[in-house]
Amino acid sequence: MKLREPTPTQRAALGAALLPAPAAFEAWRRLQDLTGSLDAMDAATFRSLPMVYRNLKDAGLGEDELGQLKGIYRQAWYRNRLAVSAAMRAVATLRAAGVEPIALKGLGLIATAYPEPALRPMHDVDLLVAPAEAHQAASALFDAGWRPSRGTRRDFSRRSRVFHAMPLVAVDGIEVDLHRAMLEENISPAVDATAFARKVVVSFEGESLTTLSPEDHVLNACIHGGRWDWVPSLRWILDWAYLLREGRRRDATVALAAALELAREYEPGIPLAVVCDLKRVKPGRLERWDFCAQQAPDSIPVLAARNVTRYLHMAGRRSVGRKVLDFPVYLEWVWELDRPQQVPLEGLRRVFRRLRRRPAAPRDDFTAVRSGH
Repeated sequence: MKLREPTPTQRAALGAALLPAPAAFEAWRRLQDLTGSLDAMDAATFRSLPMVYRNLKDAGLGEDELGQLKGIYRQAWYRNRLAVSAAMRAVATLRAAGVEPIALKGLGLIATAYPEPALRPMHDVDLLVAPAEAHQAASALFDAGWRPSRGTRRDFSRRSRVFHAMPLVAVDGIEVDLHRAMLEENISPAVDATAFARKVVVSFEGESLTTLSPEDHVLNACIHGGRWDWVPSLRWILDWAYLLREGRRRDATVALAAALELAREYEPGIPLAVVCDLKRVKPGRLERWDFCAQQAPDSIPVLAARNVTRYLHMAGRRSVGRKVLDFPVYLEWVWELDRPQQVPLEGLRRVFRRLRRRPAAPRDDFTAVRSGH
């Protein structure tokens, strides 16, 4: 099984961002030919432009060809500085409450893998806390001025019982996703015990920051919902056996194998044997169905399957009664409603709107592969 193929535009951007010269220059020219204008790019391609700028500049491309890219790079640097500042405030707040968070995704990768903050787009901040400390952590952030992105504190608490993470918003508008599990595929209380045991402490912004091990960063990036979140260049010495074990334990070998297979095109250091070993693991039926639904083109049956399989994969270790009761809360959040009672009517509206919609032209947007959207 493979991830949905990146579009030609996205492949050109990846080549310009990751390949050495002269292949990067060729990819950059191809990207310009395909789009004509940076403003015409889809969101996934646009997010890679700071890395395109840095790679082309380091490869020796002249400033006269990088003017607009340089502006985008500077904007990314500024936005990320704001996000990092909010993140460190949140970390300090949680530490004052006796909770040590683990920085995931953007913040953790900027602190460990990227040479400069602008190269990793970060529109929010992801912090993982132990499940037993999730309520304490949320209360500390509430008391410090963070608020739910939608609804009340009671709504936040109700939804947190269903999801692996829920967002809180600071006064300056920066969003912090408070995780009680690293990934939604498996949110049982002990699933992240190995990640906590392997966590590392790094120096960042003149302070200490706890984050994932390199292997867990790769695991998180590869499995993250099967969505188009490009895995950063993998130039680490990794414990590949650990990745294989964790992929099996989290019921996510299909997504992990597909992501690493795609990443090998840009980072040959990823062992082919690891991808082959992952492919040899026989996944469960639900894992296969969920992955296929995430990658399939949009249609009414696929959109319905995407919601159901993603939820059942996430809730796989709950009782049947809990699964039934929590499913409306799941749809309430992904459909951006206020109450679970609104779900039946909203479901009918979505089907009706889809039936009335004329067939659309193919979208050059790989970011459309989102759970429930």
